[in-house]
Amino acid sequence: MLTELQKNMKNRDQLFEALRREFIGPAVSDNSMSISCQTDVLFKSKEEYYRPYRNKETGEEILHEQPSRRYGAAILYPYGIGRDESEDHQLDPADSDAIQLVNTREIEEIESRNSSNKNDEDSELDISSANDYQQSSMAVSFRAILNPESELRIFVTGGRYNSFKARIEGDKRERKWWVRSPVSMKVTCSAEELNTERHVLLTGRVIEADNTDGLNLQVQILSRPIEDGSRLITVSLVNRSEFGGNTSVDSVSLFQSQFTADIFPLNQADQSVGILPYPEAVEPTDADEEEQSLALLYRSMKTYAVGHGCSADWDMTGDKVESVRTEFLPSYETKSMTPAIKRGDGSDIEVSMRTLAGLDSSSDHGFNELEEIVNLYRKWIEKKRLTIPKLDKHLQEVAERNLLLCSECADRMEQGLNYLKNNLEALKAFQLANYAMLLQQITGTVVRESEVTENGVLFSKPYTNPDVIGTDKGKWRAFQIAFMLMSIESTANFFSNERETVELIFFPTGGGKTEAYLGLAAYSMFLRRLRDPYDTGVQVLMRYTLRLLTADQFQRASRLICSMEYIRKLHEIDLGDESFSIGIWLGSDTTPNTHKGALADLKALKNGTSEDNPFLVRSCPWCGAQMGKIPDNRKTESGLRSGRSKRKGLGFNINGYKISSGNVMIHCPDRDCIFNQELPVYVVDEDIYSKRPTLVIGTVDKFALLAWNSVPRAMFGIGADGERFCSPPGLIIQDELHLISGPLGSMTGLFEVLIEELCTDYRAQEPVRPKLVCSTATIRRFKRQVKDVYARENTRLFPSPGLEADDSFFAQNATDTEGKLMPGRKYIGINTPGLGSMQTLQVRSLTALLQKPFEMGEGERDPWWTLLIFFNSLRELGTTVTLLQSDIPNHLKVVKNREGIGYDKLRRLNRIKELTSRLTSDEISAAIGELKTDVKRGTAIDVCLASNIIEVGIDIDRLSLMAVIGQPKTTSQYIQVTGRVGRRWFERPGLVVTLYSASKPRDRSHYEKFRSYHEKLYAQVEPTSVTPFSPAVIDRLLHAVMVGYVRQIGDAVEVDTPRPLPQDILNQLEEILVRRVKRTDPEELENVKRVFEKRLAHWMKLNPSEWSGTAEGGDYPLLRVAGEYADERSTRLSLATPMSLRNVDAQCRGDISVLYKLEELEDLE
Repeated sequence: MLTELQKNMKNRDQLFEALRREFIGPAVSDNSMSISCQTDVLFKSKEEYYRPYRNKETGEEILHEQPSRRYGAAILYPYGIGRDESEDHQLDPADSDAIQLVNTREIEEIESRNSSNKNDEDSELDISSANDYQQSSMAVSFRAILNPESELRIFVTGGRYNSFKARIEGDKRERKWWVRSPVSMKVTCSAEELNTERHVLLTGRVIEADNTDGLNLQVQILSRPIEDGSRLITVSLVNRSEFGGNTSVDSVSLFQSQFTADIFPLNQADQSVGILPYPEAVEPTDADEEEQSLALLYRSMKTYAVGHGCSADWDMTGDKVESVRTEFLPSYETKSMTPAIKRGDGSDIEVSMRTLAGLDSSSDHGFNELEEIVNLYRKWIEKKRLTIPKLDKHLQEVAERNLLLCSECADRMEQGLNYLKNNLEALKAFQLANYAMLLQQITGTVVRESEVTENGVLFSKPYTNPDVIGTDKGKWRAFQIAFMLMSIESTANFFSNERETVELIFFPTGGGKTEAYLGLAAYSMFLRRLRDPYDTGVQVLMRYTLRLLTADQFQRASRLICSMEYIRKLHEIDLGDESFSIGIWLGSDTTPNTHKGALADLKALKNGTSEDNPFLVRSCPWCGAQMGKIPDNRKTESGLRSGRSKRKGLGFNINGYKISSGNVMIHCPDRDCIFNQELPVYVVDEDIYSKRPTLVIGTVDKFALLAWNSVPRAMFGIGADGERFCSPPGLIIQDELHLISGPLGSMTGLFEVLIEELCTDYRAQEPVRPKLVCSTATIRRFKRQVKDVYARENTRLFPSPGLEADDSFFAQNATDTEGKLMPGRKYIGINTPGLGSMQTLQVRSLTALLQKPFEMGEGERDPWWTLLIFFNSLRELGTTVTLLQSDIPNHLKVVKNREGIGYDKLRRLNRIKELTSRLTSDEISAAIGELKTDVKRGTAIDVCLASNIIEVGIDIDRLSLMAVIGQPKTTSQYIQVTGRVGRRWFERPGLVVTLYSASKPRDRSHYEKFRSYHEKLYAQVEPTSVTPFSPAVIDRLLHAVMVGYVRQIGDAVEVDTPRPLPQDILNQLEEILVRRVKRTDPEELENVKRVFEKRLAHWMKLNPSEWSGTAEGGDYPLLRVAGEYADERSTRLSLATPMSLRNVDAQCRGDISVLYKLEELEDLE
């Protein structure tokens, strides 16, 4: 009996096969009947005529349509064919029955959003080139070593189609049908001919040929010498067949074309000849340290061939490449990585949170397991060090450097362990952090659905207290606890040598980075309270770049905070009587910024005039009780349901939000829950400023608000008088560091001058700056990026890379019990120049990917049922919405006829959803919830259309199937996006199908180097660019930092008005800026100083009485909102200041003006 994994692997292969049948062929239907094609065929009825057939004599397929219309890839047309001499691939004609296969209501809902999409960008236009579509040749380049007793062999295979007549009895019209027959050729070229002093172009000798009469297939070989004595060889297959007159294009085209090339030693004992790695673009001596490290890590993953007009692949036996070949449907399966660490006897090392929390009877506090990890890590390092002499000379130095960094990690882990042993306060904080992390894993993870009845609110499951003893959860992955150990001392010790070091967690998507830094955050928060129970306030700033990720992580972090608050109540003497709490700091489009706005939002929710829930908490983080809108099944006297919205005709109630003291308070609706009165969760800005939650989560661009509002200073422990009344945030966590790039990264980097200063405590003998922790799954040149954004000299990557990309000790290739590699995510590339358009490619590929899961057994469909489609732009998404309305349902009908099946065997597309930034936070959360619905429930999503919003934060392990429409803009984005599927790799490894545009050069390049690209995917990540002190950023944002600095640290008078110029404070800021620019970008120092003085002079000359808004007596404020309309005088006097850090590029804006009318009136006066 097959396991779940084996079933899913079988079904994944079927999806691959469905694509091959759709685009390349041959595709003999399982329902086909045998007929003889030796003479014309007469059918008795239409039903008989339209059935699928195969050749009685050979079993080969028979096509009812032209082969060039049926297939779109692996076709070599005759050389010199024009566009008008071949059939265009039009989309299937509309069919009313087919349209019924789609839920049009959900399509129309998505289309309504498309009409408002005005600012979408697509950086690469799809410019068609007619000659690209009728491909007549394909080629592969590779490097080889030959000697006189060897030869180059090329094996060509394919298919050709010959026509015959078919008609229905009683119908005089004759139709052309086409029957397939295989084609093959064997071609050779001697080493003597190839090994010339200069490059040489040859035509291969045909040794064997089968079924090539009427075809002129020519193999050409270009051989070029390389300095080391090897040759760079390009083998091309060209179709030079003649056509015209009675010879149709289809009859002399080669379908299913492929060739394989190898170097064959005439002396079998000779092992000196063969195919060698393709020349590298960058020589090892020219590479920087990071490139040298990548060369070391990926040294075993070499490119052996490059395709031209096709993709290239190769077959290996051990370390030897046997042959290279062309591929038109290239695929590559990545290796699954596991964070599990095994002992020498094969058993897994498990680190129990319960033991580390001191909840077990362990006398060593669980330190034995921690010491075992450190010791095994050291042994692994030494074992790797022994292999260095076997490496190539140019790799040995970088290998030593990598292992030295690994040793430093081990030293710091041991240092952290010793710190816990010798510091009771730190040990207590560590134990409490483990307790809290254990609780957050077992509480609030399952939503308890609820409804209002005559007997009150009923929940699907009763409230239960967390069982920390009976649970099988609460296990640290080795890298998570190792990261904590490594960071413990520098987080606790303000004057540690590593305090200034930025810790960067680098781990594959889905590996558990969030859990690692949440553990450190809990430790940091507990430690501050243990040191001083009265030192309350914000301790951790957790920053993200996308609101989707922010809102999703907010729910997760809220579970941790509720767990910590539960623990605090048990240890009030040590931890004080101030609650641990969490706040989310986002824009007004997502959460209410004021109490007044919160009350209005709650009212709109209750009376049904708004569907958006801005309070974000949709289930109790502690017990999982459903919150927000829930069904109300109580009957009123009129027979209507209580709380019924007449407009929508639904009965509902709003649970979990109540009005208290003129504000909205969030609480658990279950009276049995310990948080029934109030949850320590704040979503309103005014609450965050007054309550100062222990942990604040926000998006980086929100910090632009510091220039507009002085009240946020409270988050940093600064009072109205400008004096510090409590410690500032001591830990800053930046998730998805790779997204802090481009304009956003540059503006964030400049604002970091202000953020770091607000988080620096000057009350000790030396300034205490916050500890910085970042995380990412994809990044290049991280040291430069961290220095540019945070002005920190030292950054430590964890886990530090070793000698191979697939083994860092903390992350290794996943293997089964027999030591064989476990399946990984499979990537497939499709490029179909023969189809003529990206739209046709989408219709055919998406139809195949949607129909095949419907043909699987009911219990096997779920991994493949929901097709997640990623788009590089909303414009492209809109195109696919149109295709889903009619073209895809129509092509389903074509499939029905082709396969000989009934309508009942066709997939219905009932649930089509969008997941883009156009949705509100409430809609995004609802969509994510629906994506988690199993197909067995009957309401699973069929198609999800997504934009870059899914790049981070979507952790739905049932998703296994994705289509990517066009190569994403960056490799980092490609990795992050495709990492959304196949997360449960041990049961349902994912399948990613990338559709390449035949008319985009970048797409073609990725397609031709498909295996090379995917084999070293993480090495292909492009470096990010951050320039916080560039002229564009300084010109647009420097004054905002100046104003923000004054408004956040100034006293009451200075904060109230910009008049007079606060010279002393600004002088302090200038000194801080100068020091920072000198550290990061000294070439920009003079420009920064010049613009600073220019802004000072402007401020002094304007001498405004107001920071922003409308000033009295014709006075103009210092600031105006960038992008909003302003008259000419305001444009000249008030400084345009962004309220977001999302854009630094110059823009051209159009406005409707009536100034000319005013000027005419002035002239009349």
